[in-house]
Amino acid sequence: MQIIAHTMEYQGEQISSDLQVSNYSPNDYDEYKHVYEACFSEMRTALELTPVNCCDNEDELLQKASQIFLLKKEGVLIGSIAIYDNEIDDLIVAKEFQGQGYGKKLLLFAVSKMQKDGAASISLHVADWNKNAIQMYLNNGFVIVKTEVVN
Repeated sequence: MQIIAHTMEYQGEQISSDLQVSNYSPNDYDEYKHVYEACFSEMRTALELTPVNCCDNEDELLQKASQIFLLKKEGVLIGSIAIYDNEIDDLIVAKEFQGQGYGKKLLLFAVSKMQKDGAASISLHVADWNKNAIQMYLNNGFVIVKTEVVN
């Protein structure tokens, strides 16, 4: 199975975000795993990737806790985004909150944080299959800088 993947870079304006997020903690594991797998299972199935349900284990997530930012409302996980050096990764929004602008808010939070932290460039990777995500990124200052076929 071949997968078309795009590398995108942020080329928009300076962003300011006041989104209130918290870092991942061990108490978040079950809910985070559930939302993460629900967000990626349809794509992984369509792309014939196995396992379909995959999320880092508790120890791996804990090691990255300072780089994983959670958006919650009344204690319920709405979504999450990870920042690794100059790369945005694992932008997820729980199914019941999709289509309400939370993905955009998380994306702009990450860009704002990375700009404040002095990132020279901001990039992300997205499968061509994920048309909605690609459109959101394009609408918010990202451009496709590279497309490759991954086996």
